[in-house]
Amino acid sequence: MTTCLLGLAALTLASCSDDDKDIGCAQVVVYARPASGGECTAFPTPCDVPGGYVECCGGFLGGGCVGTGADARCVDDPTDSCDPASGGADCPGICQ
Repeated sequence: MTTCLLGLAALTLASCSDDDKDIGCAQVVVYARPASGGECTAFPTPCDVPGGYVECCGGFLGGGCVGTGADARCVDDPTDSCDPASGGADCPGICQ
C-alpha cells in the first residue's frame, strides 16, 4: 500500500511544470488602479495586479477587499471627486 501511494505521489509531482505559476493564487476577479489615481481595471487574479496598484472596492463595483489581505478595509478614494459625505452614495473606494 505504501509503495502504491509513493508511486502515485511521484507521478503527480512529475506532471507539474513551470507553467503552473498561479498555484496558490485565487481565481477571483480583482479591481485595481495605479496608486496615483485613475480608472479601476479588472484583473483575473490578485497575482495579475501590477506592482504599484491599489485594490478598488465599493461603489458600483461593490465587493470588498479580496487581494489586499484579511485585515484590509475599504476607505474613500482620496484621488477622485466623489465624496460620500456629500451625497455620493456609490463612491468607489480603495483597500487599505
